[in-house]
Amino acid sequence: MASGIMDFFNKGSDEAAGRGDDVLRVRLECLLMFIYYAVLALIMFKQRLALPAIVLCVFTLIQVILFINTYRSKSRTTRMVFIISMAVAATYLSGVLGMNRGFQHFLYISLILLLLESHISFDSKIFFCIGIIMISVILNAICLLSSIQYPLEPGSDVETRVRLLNEVTLALNVVIIGMSYTRHQVEAERQLYLANQKLKLAADTDPLTHLPNRRAILDVLEEIDRDKDSTISIAIGDIDHFKRVNDTYGHDAGDEVLKNISDMIMKFMDKKGYSARWGGEEFLLVFTDTNGDDAYMVLDNFRRRLSESVTEYEGTKITVTMTFGLEEHGFFQTTDKTIKAADSKLYTGKETGRNKVVY
Repeated sequence: MASGIMDFFNKGSDEAAGRGDDVLRVRLECLLMFIYYAVLALIMFKQRLALPAIVLCVFTLIQVILFINTYRSKSRTTRMVFIISMAVAATYLSGVLGMNRGFQHFLYISLILLLLESHISFDSKIFFCIGIIMISVILNAICLLSSIQYPLEPGSDVETRVRLLNEVTLALNVVIIGMSYTRHQVEAERQLYLANQKLKLAADTDPLTHLPNRRAILDVLEEIDRDKDSTISIAIGDIDHFKRVNDTYGHDAGDEVLKNISDMIMKFMDKKGYSARWGGEEFLLVFTDTNGDDAYMVLDNFRRRLSESVTEYEGTKITVTMTFGLEEHGFFQTTDKTIKAADSKLYTGKETGRNKVVY
């Protein structure tokens, strides 16, 4: 049952939150103020204060209408009417029943809600702030300077109940507003984190091959330069005669070859270390916790499997080979120097027949 009630209150709140509207908060406030006005109206009827009781019934009805409107596409208008109705009710009750009963504090609740409205301009907020503060000052002045006899007898049980009702309702309003603000702040931070992660992923990923790009792997290499405790081997691989593939089958076919090889590299390097598209048809492979001899064995095996793979493009089967230069990273040198050594071995492999791993 509790789940059903929460589903009822949460209905449409996620979609509204996407528009920047806190529908759940408004619904809870409408429900709270409905109970408050209804209970206060009963007290007024019991005290035979007909006019305040009728006015409170009107405000009770307004809360029902506003609650219903939260399930329609009138969220901004609903929030503004709620704020205005709260301020008007607080002003009326303070003027009729006295300032020392706590009704004036609802003016400040309405002021807080007004300040949280993002669609209201800064100048308008200043204007409304001054207006609400002036109303509060005027009501206090009337209470202090005039000899008006208010209906509720000071110190009576009825006045005590009204004060208690005001205190509890005010506290619950503060809780609802605070929880709503915290909830939205946490959600905003989560969305910002996810957005930043997506941006970082986009910035660090090659759009064609979906491998990490040069920028991403450079961050890994910097970390390796700081950590001197692990055994690292680095290889650079280059697709043999890739220009011939583009010239013969077209650049779209060349892209398919790059994607196919990238997929193979990604699967091959899973749990072995890191891989990235270094640039053009070159790939960088970083073997972690692997010495040069072990890296050579697995890499040469991969090279053979790659040379036997086929990329199909528009009915054409394309086979390519790769040449790799491999270097074990020394503890007392930078990864940049290791990469240059691997690159030099790559060119040696290119000049001595291709389709090999030079170590």
